Amino acid sequence: MDEEELLKKVRALEEGQAELRRQVSKLRPPERRRTLRQPICSSSRRRLRPTLSHRHHLMVLNCLGQAVHVLDPQGKVLYWNRCAELLYGYPASEAIGQNVTKLLVHHSDIVAASSIIGDIFTGKRWRGKFPVKNKSGERFSIVTDGTPLYDEDGTLIGLICLSEDTRTLEAILTLQPKEDYNANKYYVIV
Repeated sequence: MDEEELLKKVRALEEGQAELRRQVSKLRPPERRRTLRQPICSSSRRRLRPTLSHRHHLMVLNCLGQAVHVLDPQGKVLYWNRCAELLYGYPASEAIGQNVTKLLVHHSDIVAASSIIGDIFTGKRWRGKFPVKNKSGERFSIVTDGTPLYDEDGTLIGLICLSEDTRTLEAILTLQPKEDYNANKYYVIV
């Protein structure tokens, strides 16, 4: 097969693929149809996929509006984002390497916290409300989501915890519409 004939076959395949995409898009409900197309790389004709560097991943975690911390299998803090610093009062430099139960849990709740952490390290996920303490010793409750963290081989290597102060959530749930705004607009003071 010569080069010109091969190019004709490639073009025919591309045209057939484009027609197939048009037909499939007609079958999708309108809300699921894509409105923007990803650019196609002219040299390889493959779709470009945006990628994030390791630094960008850390920036995303730091920008989240919830406290995020990651624990190793021994319960020591491996990662601590800015919201965790604000919520618990410990800068990352003080939290990383510490046992999370000693850092955040009142002595009367350590058995319950250890049980929950143990369950997560068996592959279970845990969501709920839990009492904690901050650096100054103030006790309050958080709504938290604890999820097992696996590496690329599927080995359980840690635990990811996202937390929010219940007082913030209660403030959001008790919001009243501001009278001079449209009834669909609400305001939050945090």
